[in-house]
Amino acid sequence: MKKKIFYKVVLFILMGNIMFAAGTETNQNTSLEQVKSSITKAKEKIEDNIDKAENTIKAKKGKIDKFISKLKGKSWKLVWDDEFNGDNLDSTKWAYWENGNPWNAGNYVDENGKLVNQYGFDAKHYYLRDNVKVENGNMVITLKKENAKKVNVNGTERKILYSSGAIHTRNLYNVKYGKIEMRAAMPKGIGTWPAFWLWPEGYSQSDGKPAIGEIDIVETDGGEMNRVTGTVHVLRSDNTYESFEGSDYKISKWSKEKLTHFNTYAVEWDDKEIKWLFNNKVYKRFTYKELEKKGLENPFNQPYFIMINVALSKKTGEDGDVDFPTEMKVDYVRVYQKK
Repeated sequence: MKKKIFYKVVLFILMGNIMFAAGTETNQNTSLEQVKSSITKAKEKIEDNIDKAENTIKAKKGKIDKFISKLKGKSWKLVWDDEFNGDNLDSTKWAYWENGNPWNAGNYVDENGKLVNQYGFDAKHYYLRDNVKVENGNMVITLKKENAKKVNVNGTERKILYSSGAIHTRNLYNVKYGKIEMRAAMPKGIGTWPAFWLWPEGYSQSDGKPAIGEIDIVETDGGEMNRVTGTVHVLRSDNTYESFEGSDYKISKWSKEKLTHFNTYAVEWDDKEIKWLFNNKVYKRFTYKELEKKGLENPFNQPYFIMINVALSKKTGEDGDVDFPTEMKVDYVRVYQKK
């Protein structure tokens, strides 16, 4: 940054000198075009130096980050991942969220124009596999506003308001303990609700009751792009949830960390606690002793499967709340186990 400011000052002084020289040379019949050409060449040279300086800084920062990652990585072994480097979703690792697997795909509008809340939360989206793409090294979920889109619900064509996408590893991959990490860029706009989360192995709506536990590795609210949330939910005997939310990660307005840029989101989960990390920084811990205090059984001692989705909550109101279409981009998902 200091180098960039320095070069801009140099550019300002140099351009001033050129203009001064131009004034002198004008008396010697130097054309205005020659003056402009000199200024342009000087500007290009300085900007080239600025770019070189920035690339040098980025290269040094990259080496430091790589070194830190290498040190931290000595205690972890990569056991499962998807780098999304192909052209299609890998069906040996992921399934689309559809046909009740693992849950209803979303909400639709009935013949009276009323939103049917089969998904829950009065959400306004409906998941479609066409809204999930793998391209340019990312898995991309696109959230769209629909005008006359219809889907088949139990044999009847139903109108939907917004389409989105979701994927999961149910019946394909489960993890018990370890570090589960995603690198992703989040969508923004009031009501956009991307999530990276876990449900117990094999669970689906066909079980006829809520999941006994849920680990939310990350959720973000597109209307509050300075906050990263991670939590766990535990089912009580009355089929309602006890939520352990703790403190969110707060991003200052001066921070270089932007949720629309790529960041890493992870949990480190073992037989004693769960820790949440944002860009490798631990910001929250949950120990199972908190369950004992509430008289709850521990549901986090069994395998869970992975889910990624972008929902649209009922918060979305006016068309200007979200610049549709908007996207969540996932660079990779990785699972590590202790060595």
